[in-house]
Amino acid sequence: MHMRWIAVGTLMLATALCFDHSRGGADDDIVFAGKVFTDLPDYGSIAISGTLTGDGIGYKNNTISISCYKDRRECYIASVEQIGPNQIGRMQNVDIFPIMKWNADEVVAVEDITELNCARITIVIERKSKTAQYVREPVNQTRPWCLKFPDPKVYRWTIEDAPGWKDMFGKK
Repeated sequence: MHMRWIAVGTLMLATALCFDHSRGGADDDIVFAGKVFTDLPDYGSIAISGTLTGDGIGYKNNTISISCYKDRRECYIASVEQIGPNQIGRMQNVDIFPIMKWNADEVVAVEDITELNCARITIVIERKSKTAQYVREPVNQTRPWCLKFPDPKVYRWTIEDAPGWKDMFGKK
C-alpha cells in the first residue's frame, strides 16, 4: 500500500518539475484578464478594469474594476489580488465613491473621509486616453491608529494589462 503512495507522489513530483515555470513563478501564476475600457455616454456610464500598477502596490498581480454611473453620482470599485502561489486573497466589500466631476473629458470620484481613514483615494478616469489614475494620499496621520503604520507618501497608480496577460500576448 505504501509503495503505491510513494509511486503516486513520485509521479506528481516528476509532472510538476516538467511544467514550464519560467513565466515568473509565484508572482504571476494566476492570469487575470486584460485591461478593458467602456464608455457609454448616452447611458451615463463608464468603466475600466485591469491591473493596478505602480510603486507601492502590495500585490503586483491583481485585478480591479471601477464602474461609474452619472445618474447615481457614484463609482463602484472591486478588487482582488494574488497573495501567494496559486492563492487569491479574499474578496472585500465593494467600495462606493461619490462622483465629484463628470464631463466630456473625465470622471473624478473621491472617497469620503472619516476620522478612521489613514488615506484618501481619488480616481480619475480620462475618457480620451482611456486610462485611469488611482491616487492614494495620506490623511489623519496624527491619529493613533495611523501612527502605527505611517506612510506619508502619495501614490499614483494606473490600470494596465495584467502581467500574465502581457506574457501570453507578447505585450510590453
